[in-house]
Amino acid sequence: MAKKLAIALLVVIAIIFKETAVFLSFGMMPTIAAFALDRSIGKSKTICVGTMNFAGCFPFLLDFWTTFGEQTISNAFRMVADIQNVIIIYLLAAGGYAIDAAVTGITSTLIVQRAEARLKKIKKEQDALVERWGEKVTGRYALDDYGFPVKPIPEKTATIHDPDGSKT
Repeated sequence: MAKKLAIALLVVIAIIFKETAVFLSFGMMPTIAAFALDRSIGKSKTICVGTMNFAGCFPFLLDFWTTFGEQTISNAFRMVADIQNVIIIYLLAAGGYAIDAAVTGITSTLIVQRAEARLKKIKKEQDALVERWGEKVTGRYALDDYGFPVKPIPEKTATIHDPDGSKT
């Protein structure tokens, strides 16, 4: 219900400010494409591209509202038809794509490094358990229906600790 209300409100505003809506509909095309293609939960690509895209549109929108003259649809099309305006707007949108790609890459690299460090720590803890309790705790042995090993498990060799801490 809220989405339908928001869309209806957006349509009413676009009708009232049709000149600005024409300019923004052409200027914000990369954001519309990012929204359509972004399947992520938080729509991070859409947010990144959208903010950079709007940052590219905003100076020209201010010109359109203030110094460009009368706000008409033909003037809106004239602003959009100026290739320099379009290049600047779309380059900033491309910058949004680049920022999203860089942040995603950096984040995924950090997550992978953190996971690899955690795996090393777990492996070290497992080795300590095997050293303390023997091969029985590894889970590498086949068990019968009653939970007993099918083949005999080699016993842990006893180590004698000297008072100075060395093993013999």
